[in-house]
Amino acid sequence: MIVREDERLDFSQVPQSAGFPPMLFGLLAIGLIGIFSIGGATVLMSGYGHHWPAPTTERVPLVNSGNP
Repeated sequence: MIVREDERLDFSQVPQSAGFPPMLFGLLAIGLIGIFSIGGATVLMSGYGHHWPAPTTERVPLVNSGNP
């Protein structure tokens, strides 16, 4: 097969990478801020509405007191 010189691919050099685009680092920072914000909100709100021991806890006897 005859290939013209301008159509021949040159594999003698390895192309240089352009690296990561700057927008990727911005998205990474926004993602990390979001993850830590949600985690912080979860920790701060975890005690909301919880009272232990609850004063209104239903007391159920665990043994039969002789009633049929």
